[in-house]
Amino acid sequence: MVQLSHRYGMILFIASEVMFFVAWFWAYFNAALFPADPVHATREALFGGVWPPKGIETFDPWHLPLLNTLILLTSGTTVTWAHHALLENDRKGLKWGLIITVALGALFTCVQAYEYSHAAFSFAGNVYGSVFFMATGFHGFHVLVGTIFLLVCLFRVYAGHFTPQQHLGFEFAAWYWHFVDVVWLFLFICIYVWGHGASTIAHGAH
Repeated sequence: MVQLSHRYGMILFIASEVMFFVAWFWAYFNAALFPADPVHATREALFGGVWPPKGIETFDPWHLPLLNTLILLTSGTTVTWAHHALLENDRKGLKWGLIITVALGALFTCVQAYEYSHAAFSFAGNVYGSVFFMATGFHGFHVLVGTIFLLVCLFRVYAGHFTPQQHLGFEFAAWYWHFVDVVWLFLFICIYVWGHGASTIAHGAH
């Protein structure tokens, strides 16, 4: 009963995190789909009637964003490998799966920091920059939290805490990591790929 209650608690926590990101996607698409909305009189003046707004040079999605996508998808497979190894009481596979996952999580953070340092737009002064950095930045924070979560699990593995029958802490870390993966896929598709395509069309039209 205690384990079941913990599972419900973790499911509700992840559900609340989903709604948190829905808010940022909502903000992005509300501006992106209606850049010249007559109800919001200042939008056309601010955006130039296009999305991304005039003067915004978006990231190439097939460069660093694609690399980070591959890093996160690979980390999703390694954490699954670690989970299956734990269920089969393969301690070596569990350790290596977690080590690789933590390393990939840290690598994602480094690539994102490098990407941010080369952004052609800033957080302040425009809707695109603020929504972009809030959505991807909060995701980056979740990756950092998830990496620490898995690192704690790795320390616990070395301490011999988990068994094939009892490993809720690790299972919740894996759930959280898969949630982070899925959110990134939506960010990559909607903000990086679709947003870059919209930018190309807008610049071509002008």
